[in-house]
Amino acid sequence: MACPYFYPTARLGKSFWAIPPRCPLGDAYQGECRSACATAQPDETILRQYCNFGYGRGHCGSFPGDAEADAVRFHIAGEFGQSIRLQYVLEKDCWPILYGTADFSMATQEFIAGPTDEILRRQAAVFIESYCRRKAQ
Repeated sequence: MACPYFYPTARLGKSFWAIPPRCPLGDAYQGECRSACATAQPDETILRQYCNFGYGRGHCGSFPGDAEADAVRFHIAGEFGQSIRLQYVLEKDCWPILYGTADFSMATQEFIAGPTDEILRRQAAVFIESYCRRKAQ
């Protein structure tokens, strides 16, 4: 479950951790915190513990106290020809508060349908990229 305010920009190398954990976005990512009006670059500790794994409420100084969700979870629901259906769930206090699906076209590398939120779409896109990379190995 990634932080709902984390906008992933680049994959991190495996050396970021001594033993790489299973990451909610498929891989660990560097990125921006978009919880405030302006974007900010989180420090390494926050990036490791909360941006990539969510649940930063009360631990990350940038996490809004009145945030609707604590984390975002993704799941591949299925592949249909050249399309991948992704399910997403936004959680607060480990309970689902909002969920939906997104359809991604492998032919055009774009979403056919899904959330309009820019951060959620970016997280969904890197999750699909990670899924496709692991599947090809």
